[in-house]
Amino acid sequence: MILSYKELYFRLFSAVTDALADLQSGRVVSAIQILLRAAGEAEAVHMETDILPEAPVHGGTMPLD
Repeated sequence: MILSYKELYFRLFSAVTDALADLQSGRVVSAIQILLRAAGEAEAVHMETDILPEAPVHGGTMPLD
């Protein structure tokens, strides 16, 4: 599986949004579980997957625009 950092960010952001909705509804335990699961999944994906940047990396230098 190959992901970009953007895709990983969207997965985490979605989990945070779901957790906030649960918190607003008083489901604190569910919100904590959502965040813990998302953190664990993100760490696993990051460690086991090639994550590609959105734009090509140019030898570690920034373009001179």
